Amino acid sequence: MLEFIKTDTVTFSKGIIDHTIIRSICENKTHYKKHNVSRDTSVIGWGTKPNTKSAKKYAQIHNLPFITLEDGFIRSIGLGVQNSLSFSIISDNSGVYYDATRSSDLENILNTHNFQNDKELIDQARKSISLIKRHHISKYNASPDLENDQFQETDKKRILIIAQTAGDMSLQYGLGNNFSTNDIINAAINENPDAEIFIKIHPDVIAGKKKSNFNIKVVSENCNIISDEVNPISLLKKFYKIYTKTSQMGFEALLLNKEVVCFGMPFYAGWGLTDDRVQCKRRIRKLTVEEIFAGAYILYTNYYNPYTNQKSDIVDTINTIKKYRNIELTNNANLYFFGFSLWKHWLHKCFFKSYGKNSINFCSNPAKAIKKGFRDKSKIFIWGKEDFLDIEIYAKEKKIPVYRVEDGFIRSVSLGSDLTMPYSLVVDSRGIYFDPTKESDLEVIYNTYDFDSHENILERAEIVSRKITQSKISKYNNLPHKKLSIDRSAYDKIILIPGQVEDDASIRFGGYGMTNSSLLKQVRNENPDSYLIYKPHPDVLAGNRKGNIDKEFMHQHCDQVARNQSIDSCLDVSDEVHTITSLCGFDGLLRGKKVVTYGMPFYAGWGLTEDKLKCKRRTRKLSLYELVAGALIIYPRYVNPRTKEFCEIEIVLEEIEKEKEKYFSSIYYRIKRDLRNFLLRKVRRLYEIITFS
Repeated sequence: MLEFIKTDTVTFSKGIIDHTIIRSICENKTHYKKHNVSRDTSVIGWGTKPNTKSAKKYAQIHNLPFITLEDGFIRSIGLGVQNSLSFSIISDNSGVYYDATRSSDLENILNTHNFQNDKELIDQARKSISLIKRHHISKYNASPDLENDQFQETDKKRILIIAQTAGDMSLQYGLGNNFSTNDIINAAINENPDAEIFIKIHPDVIAGKKKSNFNIKVVSENCNIISDEVNPISLLKKFYKIYTKTSQMGFEALLLNKEVVCFGMPFYAGWGLTDDRVQCKRRIRKLTVEEIFAGAYILYTNYYNPYTNQKSDIVDTINTIKKYRNIELTNNANLYFFGFSLWKHWLHKCFFKSYGKNSINFCSNPAKAIKKGFRDKSKIFIWGKEDFLDIEIYAKEKKIPVYRVEDGFIRSVSLGSDLTMPYSLVVDSRGIYFDPTKESDLEVIYNTYDFDSHENILERAEIVSRKITQSKISKYNNLPHKKLSIDRSAYDKIILIPGQVEDDASIRFGGYGMTNSSLLKQVRNENPDSYLIYKPHPDVLAGNRKGNIDKEFMHQHCDQVARNQSIDSCLDVSDEVHTITSLCGFDGLLRGKKVVTYGMPFYAGWGLTEDKLKCKRRTRKLSLYELVAGALIIYPRYVNPRTKEFCEIEIVLEEIEKEKEKYFSSIYYRIKRDLRNFLLRKVRRLYEIITFS
């Protein structure tokens, strides 16, 4: 753990002051060039940068401990030079791991830790290595895997030389500058006759941010240059032997059981696993790959999840990077959006940002897409179940990915029909969650996901469920909680019937002909002695969508119409929820209610609801927290309402709770909110008139 976090700290680096992890885990203040210090103060500096010299001198003058910080070995999705959010950091009281000229805390760990008797640590290391190899996790993780047609099987062995960046401190302090480009190339050629030699250029060089330590102009004609952005693990799997100075890819090659030759002294050299052209007398043990990994990636490194703003561990880091790397790889292209209302053009862009060179294009038809540069390597995103058959046919012919997009299940405080920005979206590569006529990504998650292999996901799901119920949060949160008073003595039970938007796609595809009035009639006929609460959909009440029931019919078949009560207020007094496909049924499950479905919503068919219909594809019995994990943690994308950056649901729930307090407590805020919603509805109506006239 970071030893300095319990004390005040002093730094000469403004970057450290602004560093997300430092700000979040330091229990006391970090001062910039402070001159009044106590004995409990620590001085911190970043790696071996020039300003670190000033910090070290300051520590010596004031007789204070100096701690070196550096990025961990699994850092981020994008590159550090792209300001990609960091997942890990190391702190070293002795030196720093890439400085072979002196000892470091990591070197001391590897020399002294009793790995043989630390079975739990080695088991964790083996599990983490397995996940890294399976999910191709490296230091930076935005690059795609090798395409299938690259590096086909051949009789020749392939040798990889890993280039680094010019001025990399690990070259200077890792004794790598003792060798030239030609030294390594000539060794690789001479020691591997008849092999194919390849040189991999560093991603910072490919991104145009730094220069390479290899002079490409003098590279032998016998070498092939790899300058494409490609995932390191997927690349290393194609090679027999690796040559490097001090690159971390050398250690990743060891994880894959490759031969590694080091022309420097990186942290993993000198322990009996590598062919070392430099020696280090301080490294006195023979270690296994698992032991070096356990020392470097677990004991030496501190992890932090920037999407939950919480301390983390290596397994959570791997799983989180895998999730957001998949989003990055989806977003990193020319993106074309169809069926998105005009107001969505501004509010949805933050869900499709990329570290790469992507473009976001909203189009009303294929012709406009072509004018904007639509081509075969583009990706298509369609809102909900909007019909763009010609686009889908073309995409299928050209093998262009098509994704369906919809609001997530925890959306916002105000209504979507009031043009309020969503805090979550789902992006589905197969179908969409509310259409049970075909498989969706969510259905695949429920049928196949190994919840047990993700150590904390069910624990998170339980905490999220508790937060939602305690804070009385639902998809929309525009009504305050009011306690309903009902005399239960004359009724066997209280049933909540949520109304829905009748032209909504979830009714058209998952309702199988059921309407609000037919649902109300059937529930009354089957439950004559029950108290029925009918809750009209908020978009219908706001006048934005279709779904009103005749008042006389409504009062004939139910005992109360809850127009101005929140979903949570109605659920509080209800014993059961009867619904076609409403998300209210999911809310009911979270609150321990019996739920009866008359259509086929995403949460039906998994053994948690009483279903009038069946779906043969849904073959698994799920626990409540597995259902929650799939719908609220794994499936959606979330953005922080304040920063518009990606985050996890825990952050969104915190922000919604804060926003609700303002939404309901301040008269000024309510007036401003109601005026805003009124004006937005008028703008929306005017837009519809112009669009469809």
